[in-house]
Amino acid sequence: MSQMTLNGSDELELFYKQKFFFSYSGINKLLFSPIAFYNHYILKQREDSTDAHLVAGRVLHCLLLEPSKFENDFVVLPGKLPSGNNKTVVDNIFKYHMNLGNNTLLLEDYMPEILTHLLEMNLHQALKTDQQRIEKILTEENKEYFKFLKVSSEKTVIDQIILDGCKESVQLLKQNRDVMSLLQLDVHDRDPSTEVHNELLLSGSIGDLPFGIKGVLDNIVVDNTSKTLFVNDLKTTGKPIQDFKDAVEYYRYWIQAVIYVKLALQKYVPSEDAHNWTVQVTFIVVDKYNQVYPYQVSLETLASWQERFETDIVPQIKWHYENKRYDLPYELAIGNVKL
Repeated sequence: MSQMTLNGSDELELFYKQKFFFSYSGINKLLFSPIAFYNHYILKQREDSTDAHLVAGRVLHCLLLEPSKFENDFVVLPGKLPSGNNKTVVDNIFKYHMNLGNNTLLLEDYMPEILTHLLEMNLHQALKTDQQRIEKILTEENKEYFKFLKVSSEKTVIDQIILDGCKESVQLLKQNRDVMSLLQLDVHDRDPSTEVHNELLLSGSIGDLPFGIKGVLDNIVVDNTSKTLFVNDLKTTGKPIQDFKDAVEYYRYWIQAVIYVKLALQKYVPSEDAHNWTVQVTFIVVDKYNQVYPYQVSLETLASWQERFETDIVPQIKWHYENKRYDLPYELAIGNVKL
């Protein structure tokens, strides 16, 4: 066992005391970097992702699928939202601020902490003096953002540019008949035997394995008459929409599809009747040019993904989990890689 694991023995013991449910992002992290998985899920050293495109994706999901929850989850900054590393510094200072319990303090009251963060991030170190480095952070824009964070409670802060862009995307999605037919949103004459569920948190098992899977499914339509289960996942991409097929493999979105299908079947279809049901998976994609296309997954492709998940991915997860090894990716850990 690695020294890293021994150093976190207490946390590791606590982690294994209760059944763990792997999300798509957790599996992705484990496959890419078991150490990152260990730090995030076992040591609880979590870094909240504040990248603008990820925040915009959350806003888009909310506006389209759960618009009534927007004001509970988001607050709009009157000015422009800071970006890049400077925003990261302010966000980190705010986390520190929240632990102090003194809400009268301003961003400029944290100059020593700002310098520490700048040094750790190797940011603005080319400047000659500490004062010059601090001035890069203590801009009026960043000060206002910090003040806004203080009054925004647990909500995610966005700016008007992000909100307007997401509203435009939502409008285009709603104008797309294929998309709206798939999602079954705002349908007033829906068949009573059809169920529609948005942003649904589910967890389930993988056979008799000691761990499970979980996920928040964007949109599930259960057609009990035709015995068809529609699993729809909304994706935003910064690349042209025709390149999304490459992203399915690069970001392992196919794993997410398999997990969501497993969870939906366990929730809505009796196991003894599963062979009578059809599952249709669709990735509804919006690119940076606001082009919209619903990528349907063929039954043959879905079947190949499911087999690949069972024969390739599950054994890797099982090996890491049962051996309590999080020092190297699976292929390297078992010594199968040669140059």
